[in-house]
Amino acid sequence: MKSSIGSRPAVLAGLLAAMMAITACQSAPTQELQAGSELQLPASFTGTLPCHGCNGIRAAQLDLWPDGVFHLSRAGEDTPDRDDDLGRWRRDPGSPVILLYGGREMPLQFEVVGPRTLRTLDVSGKPAGKRDRYDLSSTGQLQPADLSRGLHGMFRYLADAAIFEECLTGRRYPVAMEGDYLAIERAYLARPDATPGAPVMASFDGEITRRPQMEGAGTVPTVVVRRFVGLWPGQTCERAMSHASLTPQYWRIVSLRSAAVSPIANEREPHLILRGEDGGYIATAGCDRLKGTYRVSGPEIAFDPPASAGPCPTELRQREATLLDVLASARGWKIQGQVLELFDASGKPIAVLEAVYLR
Repeated sequence: MKSSIGSRPAVLAGLLAAMMAITACQSAPTQELQAGSELQLPASFTGTLPCHGCNGIRAAQLDLWPDGVFHLSRAGEDTPDRDDDLGRWRRDPGSPVILLYGGREMPLQFEVVGPRTLRTLDVSGKPAGKRDRYDLSSTGQLQPADLSRGLHGMFRYLADAAIFEECLTGRRYPVAMEGDYLAIERAYLARPDATPGAPVMASFDGEITRRPQMEGAGTVPTVVVRRFVGLWPGQTCERAMSHASLTPQYWRIVSLRSAAVSPIANEREPHLILRGEDGGYIATAGCDRLKGTYRVSGPEIAFDPPASAGPCPTELRQREATLLDVLASARGWKIQGQVLELFDASGKPIAVLEAVYLR
């Protein structure tokens, strides 16, 4: 099926332009690129790397394809913690540096030491000290690792088959009918006035792994939905490629405690406004405005109790009680594209919100 995202070349051109602008501001290693040090691709590079958002180092595998796509998997020994990423990579002609642009604000940088060796660079693009230097090496073969992460892209279902186009790489994958697949299919088919087979933005925790082909022998890269988050009919990959900032931001409340939240006629849209820690937050379930302060430390967040709530219509009292409970229970947060999730102390998702840009 042909993708309906006709502006993909323009999007990638814009992304490459942004990459070039960032690269121009960074210092490259002083080492000159040696003859014969062109990367042999496609290939998998393995070794150890620091873990993003956790302590220590993790066994790592970096898969690079000649078309500019990368997959990066980092997993600790004897722990289920994963730190996987994917996206686009680039290298300036004549430069020994490659940059990986994935789901994070800052690109990862590596020096090409040889056709089969990559060495980490610091955030400014300079060689790291010996204690912070890590090498990834390759046998010259590609053996793609499975990835487990939040995925954001265009989902479509037609004729008993589902396809997912991941936004950061533009790659398409068949979707396995396992895990939490039925939740995303039901949400897709339940859309009002939906065009059969039309692509819709979807977000979920999932895997990119290999599954048997529908026809013939062998396996193909396949997406598995592990935890469905939501569908976002008003979003496109162009918007999703830029992650919303936590603050200052107006967040429309989509669900609380797994229950969908819809506006009620003549009442305010349920939302949460984060003004920055000094400015506090404003929240409403649709009636009273709740005001309070909150604190953020890395992936952790905590909301202080708001001022006493005023009167609320009968149909909104339970929703407001749930919102107050969510604010009191929230301990973690994560943004994927334009979607914010809040988690309780056990890591269970308790709220889903969507960024709204006021004009």
